[in-house]
Order: sequence, then structure tokens, then C-alpha cells
Amino acid sequence: MSPVKWKLIAEAIRARIESGELLPGTPLPSETELARQYDVCRVTAHRAMFELQRLGLVVRKRKSGTFVAEPPPAKPVFVAAVFPFVHDYPQVEYLRGIRSALPDQYNLLLCETHNDPHREAQYLRRMQHEADGIICYPTCDPRNTAILQRLLEHGKPIVCVDRQPEGVRCDVVMTDNFHSSLTGLRHLLERGHCAIAHFTDDALYVSSIRERYQAYLQAMQEAGCHEASSLVRMFVLRESVRLDYLVQAIHDALFTLLHQPYPPTAVFCLHDYYMVAVLEACDRIGVKVPQDLEVLSFADAPPLMTRVTRSVHRLVQQAYEMGRIAAARLQRRIEGEVMSPEVVTTLASFYAAQAAAQRNKSLSHASTFPKEEKP
Repeated sequence: MSPVKWKLIAEAIRARIESGELLPGTPLPSETELARQYDVCRVTAHRAMFELQRLGLVVRKRKSGTFVAEPPPAKPVFVAAVFPFVHDYPQVEYLRGIRSALPDQYNLLLCETHNDPHREAQYLRRMQHEADGIICYPTCDPRNTAILQRLLEHGKPIVCVDRQPEGVRCDVVMTDNFHSSLTGLRHLLERGHCAIAHFTDDALYVSSIRERYQAYLQAMQEAGCHEASSLVRMFVLRESVRLDYLVQAIHDALFTLLHQPYPPTAVFCLHDYYMVAVLEACDRIGVKVPQDLEVLSFADAPPLMTRVTRSVHRLVQQAYEMGRIAAARLQRRIEGEVMSPEVVTTLASFYAAQAAAQRNKSLSHASTFPKEEKP
């Protein structure tokens, strides 16, 4: 038996299989036919087929013959999704986009942190060993910065969504919160509002909260208002939202603002939970939206929007598409592509309140807010 000849036969058939010429399930010639085709003895043909079988390229079925084997299933890949909540918007839209972009052999490991930095840290440490890559909707708590940096230094692919942890150099896919907020706020300014209140969380270390607040300050500066800080109310960021408590807190804050010398004629809400609280407070106080007070909010909880889409200005993030982008970026890193960390941003879509569209731009009811004198 010539070892050269059986190797040549095996390599010839292998090349046809790997090129796609011979598809899975295609019957191959018998050893007798192969021996005749290559002008070798049957033992040489048998050795060639045995080698192909050993490589998993062919399967031999008793009384049926030899066939090109199905390709082995791809090795499963595990992606950890470390998110505050996996059933709330916009996180559920991120997850839908992520799942749609990942190949079938990629499996999602859902890690729900409840927006608790301690739970987030526990999951990140655990996923270092259990996942091939991590997509994180971070709390941005500074105490977890070192954990994220250590994972990245050890080569663990990480993509953050929605927020950018300060001091962490990794891929981020998020809304351009600053310019998106400016779009909505400038719409209010164009409608004649110069006293706009801002209800937000006090956690300015969270990039999205900080950027929306910075956009508010920028818009108020453009309006010439130098007392914007008197119209800002910051509330303690909690792990979960208690609407009953929030409604009472917003009621008290809004009541006070509306009874100061220069009351607001519009409110910019960090997200829809604040928006719902504002609407409830307005009902209690007897203020009509949008007739007496216009409201701008990031639509971060669409289930809360069923009754109010006509009366509230909305900024809607492209969470599904950002999830797809994040998943594609992570897949490239898991598969070994070397890339520099990149921050990808998208603008939120702005939808003006329909019920406010017919209002007079001059806003005859609007207060005259003192403007900063130019030197």
C-alpha cells in the first residue's frame, strides 16, 4: 500500500467537500469504484476513506454506503447581558436588538442587576469566567470602574449600551443625549418658553443624566436665563421607581415652583416616570397640560404613554437599533478582530405634542423670566 496514494485520494475528496462541490449528504463512490477511478488497490481506497471518516468529513452507513457528513455544530458562544431590568423599556428593546443580531450559536445569559452596583459587580466578576463577552447597561457607579477595567485588561470583550462609564475605555453604543435634549428644549424655546423647569435624578455620574442636564443648562443659557438653577429639582436616584412617592415629591416641587415670582411654563423630564408624576401633580393642582404647562420627556417607558402622546413632547431613543450595533461590535471582538474602542451615538427622534401644535407661539400666559444682561 502506498501511503502517498491514499493521502492524495483523501486530500482530493477533502478539497471537494470543503469547497462546497460535494454538499452534506452527497453519496460517495464505493471503495471498489474509488480503486478503479484512481487505479489503486481496494486497500488503498479503504485507507483513504478511513482517513476522511476519522476527520469527520464522511459518514459510513451500513448497507447504504458512504456520504458527505453534516458539518459539526458550531461551538456555543455565551454573551452576558448585564442589565438593570430585562423586562423594562428601553432595556427590553436593547435586548431584542441584541438577540436579532447575534448568530444562532450565540447564547444570551441574562443578568438582572436591579440597578444595584453591588449586584452588578457580582455579575461582572462571575461573567469573567462564564461568558465569552459582555454587553453591559452600566450603573456607572464609580465603585465598579476598577472591575470593568480589570476585565478589559484581561481581554474580556465588553460593549456598554445607553451609558458611558467614566474612566473606562471600551466600546459604547448610546443616544447622543446632549444634542437630542437640545432639540426638544429648543422647540420649547421657539414656542416662547423662557422659564423651563427640569426634574431629574441627582446621580450626575451617570452619563445620560449628566448630558441631559448639561443640555438643559445650555438651552437656558441660549434663552438668556441666568437663574436656571432655581428651576432645577434633583431627586435621589433609587434602585427602583416608586411612583406613589415620586408623585408626591413632584407635586410638592411643582406646587412650589408655580408659586414663585417667575413660575415655569414648561417642564423637561429626565424620563417618563417623572413625566407621569408631573401629569398626576398637575391634575391635583388644577394645571392643564399643555394649555397651562408644556411637558418634554424622554420616552423611556412607553407603557406609560398610552394616554398622553397627544399632550406631551417626546424624545424617543433608538434602543433596538443600538442593541443591534452593540451585538455586532461584540461579535467582531469575540471572533478576534482587533479594533480601537469606539463610542457610537444616535440621535433620539423628537415628536412634538399634537395637542400643543395649535397654541400661539407667543404663549400669552408665559411668565417673563429675567434675562442675563449682556456687558
